[in-house]
Amino acid sequence: MSVKADPPRRARMIRAVVIPLTLALAACAANPPAAQRPYVDPIALFPMEHYDQSVDHWIDPTGASYDTPFLSPAEQHAHWDAYLARYFGTRERDPSPWNPAFIDRRLYGNGGADIVDLQLRRVGSYDNAGKSARSIGYGQNYWPHTAQWLDDIERNMNLQQFAQAPGYRPDARAIATNALLVRELPTMDPSFYSHRLAGEGYPFDNLQISSVRPGTPLYVLGRSVDGAWDYVQTPEVQGWVQSNGVARVDDAFISAWSHRPSDAWGVVILASAPVRDEQGVFRFDATAGTLLPLVQSAATPSQREVLVPARDIDGHAVSREARLPATALAPAPIAATPRNLAALMKSLIGRPYGWGNMNFYNDCSSELQSIFSAFGVWLPRHSSSQMAAGDMTDLSSDTPAQRLDYLIKNGRPMRTLVYIGGHVMLYLGNTTRDGHIVPLVYQDIWGMRPADNSRRVVIGGSVIFPLLLRIPEDPSLESLAATRIFQVSVLGMPSSAAPPPDEENPAS
Repeated sequence: MSVKADPPRRARMIRAVVIPLTLALAACAANPPAAQRPYVDPIALFPMEHYDQSVDHWIDPTGASYDTPFLSPAEQHAHWDAYLARYFGTRERDPSPWNPAFIDRRLYGNGGADIVDLQLRRVGSYDNAGKSARSIGYGQNYWPHTAQWLDDIERNMNLQQFAQAPGYRPDARAIATNALLVRELPTMDPSFYSHRLAGEGYPFDNLQISSVRPGTPLYVLGRSVDGAWDYVQTPEVQGWVQSNGVARVDDAFISAWSHRPSDAWGVVILASAPVRDEQGVFRFDATAGTLLPLVQSAATPSQREVLVPARDIDGHAVSREARLPATALAPAPIAATPRNLAALMKSLIGRPYGWGNMNFYNDCSSELQSIFSAFGVWLPRHSSSQMAAGDMTDLSSDTPAQRLDYLIKNGRPMRTLVYIGGHVMLYLGNTTRDGHIVPLVYQDIWGMRPADNSRRVVIGGSVIFPLLLRIPEDPSLESLAATRIFQVSVLGMPSSAAPPPDEENPAS
């Protein structure tokens, strides 16, 4: 197949300049001077000081069930097997980037056309020509993206390459040697909608998809013309990453890295842990959920030794050894108990919100991923897709009061996910507030809004919060139980049909 060459863009460039100018002149003629119109800031801060964020207050260390698993050993074992299959599996349907059968079936089933189509859709979504003011993309300097900006990026992508290699190649297997941001296009330039729209502008960079932890298997689908970016399939998403954090692997490396017993892995249990190899060279910061092979013979009560990936001068992967304190890395998976959940929450709670893992912080779905990865439970990257990880009940047609009543009576603490359309939370159990029993959730949330979506009251991080029918600090804010969508999903045994990796930007 072939890819259409770049079309002339002169007319589009003219429209991109003339349309905003015409609108601006019309606005000046139709509206009174700005001094006569009171400005209402669409951003305010929510008074979180009214809500206790002590994890021990909500997950009682003296409680009788503190060390009682909320996932059974059989459930956790099945999830762990599925987790390893997604990363390193080679069976026919194992969705691993290192699995030839999966790559051929999932990525090259149409000879590379699906990859090209996804790239073209992404490029097209950032074309400002003919768009309304609400849909125009802006850079960090508040100026709209120009046609030249997009042309330069598109040429660097070399879209033709994706149709010229329509099949699995062993030398395209790779591993992340650093923490990597996954981008829709090969650029670190951000793309925001207008900051004057509630819930838009910083930090919602629409180009930001997700991040990749060090040691994650990858499959390289293509490279940018300048060599600075690789287009990769991860176990979760597809996108562009900076190539200096990617190293190619061969059969020998894969065998030494991943062909090991299921109890020979370690997982990072802190929000972030610096990793230096045996020679004292800093390799990367490993975020919660990072999975690394254990060197079991070198383990001590206070330290764990692991293999870490490094990139040699030729771009190939080599293994190095590193020691981490036992407080930072534990044998994987850790037991799914309230004690261990509380420890993870204490490390993560209060960190800033990061849309699509901006600056390697979490958004709502990646926060739950980080937690459940430590338990050996793989969750999809998208908040909506996470509902498929368990037994889902759709309560969208119920009233807000009915929804909360259902969650209070039927929710399974610490294993029930709550999805409200673009946002997902973890149900912890019930509490009493103003004489009423209410559900309690843990969530990484940007903020709340009124029904008319005119403003945001920002929380901007991971918090423990009750689900209330009415927000007492600001009754005009929409209850998180009153959204158009309300679904709950209880984690149990993993699905026999593993969902494919996500390919679009996370709604979180």
